[in-house]
Amino acid sequence: MEKKGTKNVEGDEIETYLQALNQEVQKRSTIKKPVRLAIVGGVYMMNFVHNRSSTKDIDIVPLDFPDTMHPDEETKAFQTAIRAVARAYHIKQNWMNDVVAAFIPKLGEPITLWKEYSHLQVYAPPLDYILALKLLAGREKDAEDIEALCSMLAIETCEQAQVVVDRYADKRWQQECNLQATLEDLF
Repeated sequence: MEKKGTKNVEGDEIETYLQALNQEVQKRSTIKKPVRLAIVGGVYMMNFVHNRSSTKDIDIVPLDFPDTMHPDEETKAFQTAIRAVARAYHIKQNWMNDVVAAFIPKLGEPITLWKEYSHLQVYAPPLDYILALKLLAGREKDAEDIEALCSMLAIETCEQAQVVVDRYADKRWQQECNLQATLEDLF
């Protein structure tokens, strides 16, 4: 028997959970509306790269309030809304999380509105930004995503990949992430 909250999130479930989150946000007066957030990670790969059919969670970057590493009242209220959806659908409490927000380059423009609800707006960053994130993370589990992104962006060399990362991360950060080793392994 599958344990509560251990299954992956699939495409049709994402829409259901986002609609439920919109309703929960609507109930909370301490949250400035609409809540604006950007998706990164597996949901992005599912919906914009189409190289997978599920993800273990929904990674987000809050655009108008602090992440959970630096919470304010609005952040705490938003986290409460996420947990309410988890309880209602019997999914894991961190089905949506902003852990990645503390470890990624600042999300700039352009970002594209992907989903819009009455009290929730979900944005998507450009493909090259996601590639830069995956390269900086340097995780083996991201290899297929990196390959798919490079294919879509026509990136075939280490030098081309370096140019993409240079748009979003300074050299010090690239060194801390051991980017050079990741690029050498991939190209």
